[in-house]
Amino acid sequence: MLPAALLPSPPGRLLVPAPLRCHAPTQHSSSPAAARGLLLRGAGSPVVKRASDGGGWLLWHQSGARVALATSPDGLRWSAPVTPDPLLPSEDWWAFDTAAVRPSDVLLISGPAASSRRFPSSAVYWLYYAGSTDGRFGSAFPAADVPALPGLAISQDGRNWARIEGAHHTGALLGVGEDGEEPRGWEARCIAAPKVVMHADGDLRMYYHSFDEMSQRHAIGLARSRDGIRWTKMGKVLEGGRAGSFDECGVRHGHVVRDRAAGRYVIVYEGVDADGRVSIGMAVSEDGLKGWRRSSEMPVLCPSEEDEGWDGAGVGSPYLVQMDGAYDWRLYYMGVGRDGKASIGMAYSEGQALQKFEKCDAVLM
Repeated sequence: MLPAALLPSPPGRLLVPAPLRCHAPTQHSSSPAAARGLLLRGAGSPVVKRASDGGGWLLWHQSGARVALATSPDGLRWSAPVTPDPLLPSEDWWAFDTAAVRPSDVLLISGPAASSRRFPSSAVYWLYYAGSTDGRFGSAFPAADVPALPGLAISQDGRNWARIEGAHHTGALLGVGEDGEEPRGWEARCIAAPKVVMHADGDLRMYYHSFDEMSQRHAIGLARSRDGIRWTKMGKVLEGGRAGSFDECGVRHGHVVRDRAAGRYVIVYEGVDADGRVSIGMAVSEDGLKGWRRSSEMPVLCPSEEDEGWDGAGVGSPYLVQMDGAYDWRLYYMGVGRDGKASIGMAYSEGQALQKFEKCDAVLM
Protein backbone atom coordinates (compact mmCIF):
# COMPACT_ATOMS: atom_id res chain seq x y z
CA MET A 1 0.00 0.00 0.00
CA LEU A 2 1.02 3.63 -0.36
CA PRO A 3 2.62 5.30 2.67
CA ALA A 4 0.06 7.28 4.68
CA ALA A 5 2.10 10.43 4.07
CA LEU A 6 1.28 10.21 0.38
CA LEU A 7 -2.47 10.45 0.82
CA PRO A 8 -4.04 13.85 0.03
CA SER A 9 -4.04 16.29 2.92
CA PRO A 10 -6.56 17.37 4.04
CA PRO A 11 -8.36 14.10 3.23
CA GLY A 12 -10.52 14.31 0.16
CA ARG A 13 -12.54 11.82 -1.81
CA LEU A 14 -10.50 8.65 -2.03
CA LEU A 15 -10.30 6.75 -5.28
CA VAL A 16 -11.48 3.20 -4.73
CA PRO A 17 -9.89 0.48 -6.88
CA ALA A 18 -12.28 -1.02 -9.43
CA PRO A 19 -11.77 -3.37 -12.35
CA LEU A 20 -11.15 -1.57 -15.61
CA ARG A 21 -9.76 -2.26 -18.99
CA CYS A 22 -8.12 -0.33 -21.79
CA HIS A 23 -9.05 -0.89 -25.38
CA ALA A 24 -8.30 0.66 -28.72
CA PRO A 25 -10.62 3.41 -29.95
CA THR A 26 -13.74 2.17 -31.72
CA GLN A 27 -16.58 3.83 -33.53
CA HIS A 28 -18.80 3.03 -30.56
CA SER A 29 -16.47 4.51 -27.97
CA SER A 30 -18.08 6.90 -25.49
CA SER A 31 -14.84 8.85 -25.17
CA PRO A 32 -14.60 11.84 -27.55
CA ALA A 33 -11.66 11.60 -29.93
CA ALA A 34 -10.33 14.97 -28.76
CA ALA A 35 -9.93 13.63 -25.19
CA ARG A 36 -8.74 10.09 -25.93
CA GLY A 37 -5.87 9.02 -23.70
CA LEU A 38 -6.17 12.05 -21.41
CA LEU A 39 -5.54 11.38 -17.70
CA LEU A 40 -4.52 14.64 -16.03
CA ARG A 41 -4.84 18.23 -17.24
CA GLY A 42 -2.39 21.05 -16.55
CA ALA A 43 0.57 18.73 -15.96
CA GLY A 44 3.68 17.57 -17.81
CA SER A 45 6.84 15.44 -17.58
CA PRO A 46 5.26 12.34 -16.00
CA VAL A 47 7.29 9.98 -13.79
CA VAL A 48 5.13 6.98 -12.91
CA LYS A 49 5.84 4.28 -10.34
CA ARG A 50 3.74 1.30 -9.31
CA ALA A 51 3.91 -0.04 -5.76
CA SER A 52 5.52 -3.48 -5.78
CA ASP A 53 2.70 -4.92 -3.65
CA GLY A 54 0.01 -3.65 -6.00
CA GLY A 55 -1.14 -1.09 -3.42
CA GLY A 56 -1.24 1.90 -5.73
CA TRP A 57 0.50 4.19 -8.18
CA LEU A 58 2.51 7.40 -7.83
CA LEU A 59 2.82 10.16 -10.43
CA TRP A 60 5.39 12.89 -10.00
CA HIS A 61 4.90 15.58 -12.63
CA GLN A 62 5.72 19.12 -13.61
CA SER A 63 3.20 21.76 -12.59
CA GLY A 64 4.41 25.17 -13.67
CA ALA A 65 7.87 25.68 -12.18
CA ARG A 66 7.52 22.99 -9.50
CA VAL A 67 7.26 19.22 -9.02
CA ALA A 68 3.85 17.90 -7.93
CA LEU A 69 2.62 14.44 -6.91
CA ALA A 70 -0.65 12.58 -7.53
CA THR A 71 -1.76 9.11 -6.42
CA SER A 72 -3.92 6.46 -8.05
CA PRO A 73 -5.30 2.98 -7.32
CA ASP A 74 -4.86 1.79 -10.90
CA GLY A 75 -2.62 4.18 -12.84
CA LEU A 76 -5.56 5.68 -14.73
CA ARG A 77 -7.65 7.66 -12.24
CA TRP A 78 -5.47 10.20 -10.45
CA SER A 79 -6.05 12.27 -7.33
CA ALA A 80 -5.58 16.01 -7.07
CA PRO A 81 -1.95 16.89 -6.25
CA VAL A 82 -0.98 16.25 -2.64
CA THR A 83 0.04 19.21 -0.52
CA PRO A 84 2.53 20.66 -0.01
CA ASP A 85 4.33 20.38 -3.34
CA PRO A 86 7.12 17.79 -3.17
CA LEU A 87 9.83 19.95 -4.75
CA LEU A 88 10.03 23.70 -5.39
CA PRO A 89 12.77 25.78 -7.04
CA SER A 90 15.74 26.35 -4.78
CA GLU A 91 16.02 29.53 -2.70
CA ASP A 92 19.83 29.41 -2.73
CA TRP A 93 20.99 32.20 -5.05
CA TRP A 94 23.97 30.22 -6.35
CA ALA A 95 22.04 27.04 -7.17
CA PHE A 96 21.31 25.71 -10.68
CA ASP A 97 17.55 25.31 -10.06
CA THR A 98 16.29 28.67 -8.77
CA ALA A 99 13.71 29.30 -11.53
CA ALA A 100 12.14 25.93 -12.38
CA VAL A 101 12.40 22.21 -11.61
CA ARG A 102 10.89 19.30 -13.51
CA PRO A 103 10.99 15.60 -12.57
CA SER A 104 12.87 13.16 -14.78
CA ASP A 105 12.99 9.85 -12.92
CA VAL A 106 12.50 8.24 -9.52
CA LEU A 107 14.36 5.18 -8.26
CA LEU A 108 12.69 3.12 -5.55
CA ILE A 109 15.63 1.72 -3.60
CA SER A 110 14.54 -0.81 -0.98
CA GLY A 111 15.31 -4.34 0.10
CA PRO A 112 18.87 -5.61 -0.57
CA ALA A 113 19.81 -2.52 -2.59
CA ALA A 114 18.96 -0.19 0.30
CA SER A 115 21.25 -2.10 2.67
CA SER A 116 24.20 -1.67 0.33
CA ARG A 117 26.95 0.64 1.53
CA ARG A 118 26.41 2.73 -1.58
CA PHE A 119 22.94 3.95 -0.59
CA PRO A 120 21.60 5.52 2.62
CA SER A 121 19.37 2.84 4.17
CA SER A 122 16.77 5.46 5.18
CA ALA A 123 16.27 6.81 1.64
CA VAL A 124 13.63 4.91 -0.32
CA TYR A 125 12.95 7.38 -3.13
CA TRP A 126 15.65 8.96 -5.27
CA LEU A 127 14.32 11.78 -7.45
CA TYR A 128 16.46 12.77 -10.42
CA TYR A 129 15.29 16.07 -11.85
CA ALA A 130 16.34 18.89 -14.14
CA GLY A 131 16.62 22.44 -12.86
CA SER A 132 17.22 25.80 -14.45
CA THR A 133 17.81 29.43 -13.61
CA ASP A 134 15.70 30.42 -16.63
CA GLY A 135 11.95 30.68 -16.11
CA ARG A 136 11.29 29.49 -19.66
CA PHE A 137 12.28 26.01 -18.51
CA GLY A 138 8.82 25.72 -16.97
CA SER A 139 7.22 25.63 -20.43
CA ALA A 140 6.07 22.37 -22.01
CA PHE A 141 8.73 22.23 -24.74
CA PRO A 142 11.59 24.57 -23.72
CA ALA A 143 13.72 25.98 -26.51
CA ALA A 144 17.13 24.44 -27.18
CA ASP A 145 18.98 27.39 -25.67
CA VAL A 146 17.36 27.16 -22.21
CA PRO A 147 20.09 26.05 -19.77
CA ALA A 148 19.37 23.09 -17.50
CA LEU A 149 21.40 20.77 -15.28
CA PRO A 150 20.59 17.51 -13.44
CA GLY A 151 19.94 17.33 -9.72
CA LEU A 152 19.10 14.75 -7.06
CA ALA A 153 16.81 14.74 -4.04
CA ILE A 154 16.06 11.83 -1.69
CA SER A 155 13.06 11.02 0.47
CA GLN A 156 11.67 8.43 2.85
CA ASP A 157 8.03 8.99 1.88
CA GLY A 158 8.12 10.36 -1.68
CA ARG A 159 6.73 13.68 -0.54
CA ASN A 160 9.30 15.39 1.69
CA TRP A 161 12.63 15.75 -0.11
CA ALA A 162 16.19 16.67 0.80
CA ARG A 163 18.48 17.83 -1.97
CA ILE A 164 21.82 16.08 -2.39
CA GLU A 165 24.52 18.49 -3.47
CA GLY A 166 26.43 17.33 -6.53
CA ALA A 167 30.03 17.95 -7.53
CA HIS A 168 29.26 20.98 -9.71
CA HIS A 169 29.66 24.38 -8.05
CA THR A 170 25.93 25.02 -8.48
CA GLY A 171 25.00 21.83 -6.65
CA ALA A 172 24.15 19.98 -9.86
CA LEU A 173 25.30 16.42 -10.48
CA LEU A 174 27.00 17.36 -13.77
CA GLY A 175 28.07 20.55 -15.50
CA VAL A 176 28.52 21.63 -19.10
CA GLY A 177 32.19 22.56 -18.92
CA GLU A 178 31.90 26.31 -18.43
CA ASP A 179 34.59 28.52 -16.88
CA GLY A 180 37.41 26.19 -17.89
CA GLU A 181 36.30 23.41 -15.54
CA GLU A 182 36.48 20.77 -18.26
CA PRO A 183 36.60 20.67 -22.05
CA ARG A 184 33.39 21.93 -23.62
CA GLY A 185 31.88 18.94 -25.37
CA TRP A 186 28.69 18.51 -27.30
CA GLU A 187 26.72 19.19 -24.08
CA ALA A 188 27.71 22.87 -24.06
CA ARG A 189 24.18 24.18 -23.56
CA CYS A 190 22.50 21.85 -21.10
CA ILE A 191 22.25 18.41 -19.53
CA ALA A 192 18.54 17.79 -19.28
CA ALA A 193 16.01 15.03 -18.47
CA PRO A 194 18.28 12.68 -16.45
CA LYS A 195 16.69 9.22 -16.56
CA VAL A 196 18.52 6.63 -14.43
CA VAL A 197 18.69 2.83 -14.74
CA MET A 198 20.15 0.66 -11.99
CA HIS A 199 21.75 -2.04 -14.11
CA ALA A 200 23.37 -3.70 -11.09
CA ASP A 201 24.69 -2.79 -7.68
CA GLY A 202 27.47 -0.31 -8.37
CA ASP A 203 26.44 0.22 -12.01
CA LEU A 204 23.97 3.06 -12.52
CA ARG A 205 23.40 4.62 -15.92
CA MET A 206 22.04 8.09 -16.59
CA TYR A 207 20.54 8.90 -19.98
CA TYR A 208 20.17 12.62 -20.67
CA HIS A 209 19.87 14.94 -23.63
CA SER A 210 21.54 18.11 -24.80
CA PHE A 211 21.71 20.32 -27.87
CA ASP A 212 24.81 19.80 -30.01
CA GLU A 213 25.88 23.20 -31.35
CA MET A 214 27.99 21.59 -34.08
CA SER A 215 25.22 19.49 -35.60
CA GLN A 216 22.43 21.83 -34.46
CA ARG A 217 20.46 18.81 -33.26
CA HIS A 218 19.44 17.29 -29.95
CA ALA A 219 21.10 14.02 -28.97
CA ILE A 220 20.93 11.60 -26.05
CA GLY A 221 24.04 10.92 -24.00
CA LEU A 222 25.09 8.54 -21.25
CA ALA A 223 26.83 8.94 -17.89
CA ARG A 224 27.74 6.17 -15.43
CA SER A 225 28.06 6.05 -11.65
CA ARG A 226 28.79 3.61 -8.84
CA ASP A 227 26.78 5.44 -6.17
CA GLY A 228 24.16 7.50 -8.03
CA ILE A 229 25.77 10.79 -6.98
CA ARG A 230 29.15 11.04 -8.73
CA TRP A 231 28.84 10.65 -12.50
CA THR A 232 31.19 10.28 -15.47
CA LYS A 233 30.06 11.20 -18.99
CA MET A 234 30.43 8.49 -21.62
CA GLY A 235 29.35 10.35 -24.77
CA LYS A 236 26.40 10.14 -27.14
CA VAL A 237 24.34 6.97 -27.52
CA LEU A 238 21.54 8.11 -29.86
CA GLU A 239 21.31 10.90 -32.44
CA GLY A 240 18.73 12.21 -34.88
CA GLY A 241 17.60 10.21 -37.88
CA ARG A 242 18.01 10.59 -41.62
CA ALA A 243 16.66 13.53 -43.63
CA GLY A 244 12.90 13.45 -43.86
CA SER A 245 12.44 11.25 -40.78
CA PHE A 246 10.27 12.09 -37.79
CA ASP A 247 13.41 12.71 -35.71
CA GLU A 248 15.77 14.28 -38.23
CA CYS A 249 16.24 17.39 -36.08
CA GLY A 250 17.18 15.42 -32.99
CA VAL A 251 16.20 13.14 -30.15
CA ARG A 252 15.63 14.04 -26.51
CA HIS A 253 13.88 12.99 -23.27
CA GLY A 254 14.91 9.35 -23.60
CA HIS A 255 13.50 6.89 -21.06
CA VAL A 256 15.27 3.52 -20.88
CA VAL A 257 13.85 0.33 -19.36
CA ARG A 258 14.91 -3.30 -19.44
CA ASP A 259 12.48 -5.57 -21.26
CA ARG A 260 11.94 -8.58 -18.98
CA ALA A 261 10.71 -10.80 -21.81
CA ALA A 262 13.41 -10.04 -24.38
CA GLY A 263 16.28 -9.34 -21.98
CA ARG A 264 17.22 -6.22 -23.91
CA TYR A 265 16.91 -2.49 -23.29
CA VAL A 266 14.23 -0.28 -24.78
CA ILE A 267 14.32 3.51 -25.07
CA VAL A 268 11.36 5.74 -25.87
CA TYR A 269 12.20 9.31 -26.77
CA GLU A 270 11.01 12.58 -28.27
CA GLY A 271 11.76 12.95 -31.95
CA VAL A 272 11.74 16.39 -33.58
CA ASP A 273 11.10 16.67 -37.32
CA ALA A 274 12.06 19.41 -39.78
CA ASP A 275 8.92 21.39 -38.97
CA GLY A 276 9.51 21.21 -35.22
CA ARG A 277 6.72 18.66 -34.70
CA VAL A 278 7.38 16.43 -31.70
CA SER A 279 6.37 12.75 -31.61
CA ILE A 280 7.58 9.66 -29.75
CA GLY A 281 9.98 7.08 -31.18
CA MET A 282 11.56 3.87 -29.92
CA ALA A 283 14.92 2.10 -30.19
CA VAL A 284 16.43 -1.06 -28.67
CA SER A 285 19.87 -2.20 -27.53
CA GLU A 286 21.18 -5.51 -26.24
CA ASP A 287 23.26 -4.01 -23.42
CA GLY A 288 21.85 -0.48 -23.06
CA LEU A 289 25.25 1.05 -23.80
CA LYS A 290 25.75 0.87 -27.54
CA GLY A 291 24.25 -0.44 -30.74
CA TRP A 292 20.92 1.34 -30.36
CA ARG A 293 18.71 0.67 -33.37
CA ARG A 294 15.29 2.11 -34.10
CA SER A 295 12.47 -0.39 -33.82
CA SER A 296 10.68 1.44 -36.62
CA GLU A 297 11.29 4.31 -39.00
CA MET A 298 7.93 5.66 -37.89
CA PRO A 299 7.01 7.10 -34.49
CA VAL A 300 5.25 4.78 -32.05
CA LEU A 301 2.96 7.62 -30.95
CA CYS A 302 1.94 10.75 -32.85
CA PRO A 303 0.07 13.93 -31.92
CA SER A 304 -3.68 13.87 -32.31
CA GLU A 305 -5.08 14.83 -35.70
CA GLU A 306 -8.14 16.38 -34.05
CA ASP A 307 -8.21 20.19 -34.14
CA GLU A 308 -9.33 20.31 -30.52
CA GLY A 309 -7.16 17.44 -29.37
CA TRP A 310 -5.45 17.93 -26.04
CA ASP A 311 -2.25 16.54 -27.59
CA GLY A 312 -2.61 17.96 -31.09
CA ALA A 313 0.50 20.15 -31.05
CA GLY A 314 2.97 17.52 -29.84
CA VAL A 315 3.56 14.46 -27.67
CA GLY A 316 6.70 13.94 -25.59
CA SER A 317 8.32 13.29 -22.21
CA PRO A 318 7.57 9.55 -22.58
CA TYR A 319 7.69 7.25 -19.56
CA LEU A 320 7.42 3.51 -20.17
CA VAL A 321 6.03 1.00 -17.66
CA GLN A 322 6.08 -2.77 -18.17
CA MET A 323 3.02 -4.40 -16.61
CA ASP A 324 2.60 -7.90 -15.15
CA GLY A 325 2.31 -9.50 -18.56
CA ALA A 326 5.61 -9.81 -20.38
CA TYR A 327 4.18 -8.09 -23.46
CA ASP A 328 1.89 -5.61 -21.74
CA TRP A 329 3.21 -2.03 -21.65
CA ARG A 330 1.91 1.39 -20.70
CA LEU A 331 3.33 4.58 -22.14
CA TYR A 332 2.66 7.68 -20.06
CA TYR A 333 3.40 10.89 -21.90
CA MET A 334 2.90 14.64 -22.04
CA GLY A 335 0.65 16.09 -24.71
CA VAL A 336 0.45 19.74 -25.68
CA GLY A 337 -2.63 21.24 -27.28
CA ARG A 338 -2.72 23.98 -29.87
CA ASP A 339 -3.41 26.38 -27.00
CA GLY A 340 0.04 25.54 -25.59
CA LYS A 341 -1.31 23.83 -22.48
CA ALA A 342 0.27 20.57 -21.32
CA SER A 343 -1.53 17.50 -20.00
CA ILE A 344 -0.64 13.88 -19.24
CA GLY A 345 -2.06 10.89 -21.06
CA MET A 346 -1.49 7.19 -21.50
CA ALA A 347 -1.24 4.75 -24.40
CA TYR A 348 -0.69 1.00 -24.29
CA SER A 349 0.83 -1.82 -26.29
CA GLU A 350 0.02 -5.54 -26.19
CA GLY A 351 1.73 -8.35 -28.05
CA GLN A 352 5.35 -9.03 -28.86
CA ALA A 353 5.81 -6.37 -31.54
CA LEU A 354 6.06 -3.31 -29.22
CA GLN A 355 6.17 -1.00 -32.24
CA LYS A 356 2.93 0.90 -31.84
CA PHE A 357 0.87 2.27 -28.97
CA GLU A 358 -2.87 2.90 -28.88
CA LYS A 359 -4.24 5.79 -26.85
CA CYS A 360 -6.22 4.36 -24.02
CA ASP A 361 -9.98 4.42 -23.55
CA ALA A 362 -10.43 3.67 -19.86
CA VAL A 363 -13.75 1.92 -19.28
CA LEU A 364 -14.94 1.17 -15.76
CA MET A 365 -16.38 -2.32 -15.50
